[in-house]
Amino acid sequence: MQQQRLKGLTIISIAIFVGGIVFIALGISMSSKAANFSETVVQDYLNNKTSGVKSIIAKTVTDALGPTIKTLTHVSKGITTSIAAFFCLVGVGICVLAIGLFKFKYLAWIITVVLMFVAIVIDVLGLGFVGGSFPSSSDDKGIMSADFAYLLIGILIAHLLANAFIIYYLTKKSSASIFRTL
Repeated sequence: MQQQRLKGLTIISIAIFVGGIVFIALGISMSSKAANFSETVVQDYLNNKTSGVKSIIAKTVTDALGPTIKTLTHVSKGITTSIAAFFCLVGVGICVLAIGLFKFKYLAWIITVVLMFVAIVIDVLGLGFVGGSFPSSSDDKGIMSADFAYLLIGILIAHLLANAFIIYYLTKKSSASIFRTL
């Protein structure tokens, strides 16, 4: 019985560690996208996609809004880079947490249970957001395509169930006793 509990905790630790790596990769990806974002992307788009009288109007509008567009672009880059750094830090924290859980540290057990509850709340909120983004009528396009929304719903439900299982497994008397005795 002790061997089964160790296998289950090892699998959970590895899964949490992989989740941390995903957060780090997401942060690095967002950071590289923010660094490559052009300050003149809106101006370039409007100038390239218009012709004739429309291009004169577009050029006038983009010239007038140029400084504002550049400022908003810099703010967007800053926000995106901050979010990317936050994801990297969270990923590192999750990896450290997984290692602590693997080594049967009591503090790691407590933090994991708390974070799994937080993750369930976030999953439920995410389900509400994705459900609210569906088109309300056939004329409305909604925020995202229905296929993408269904994919997100599937991922959120799987994540919610995995978190619920981790909470169940870690709070079982037999599993919790491992952390309190070692």
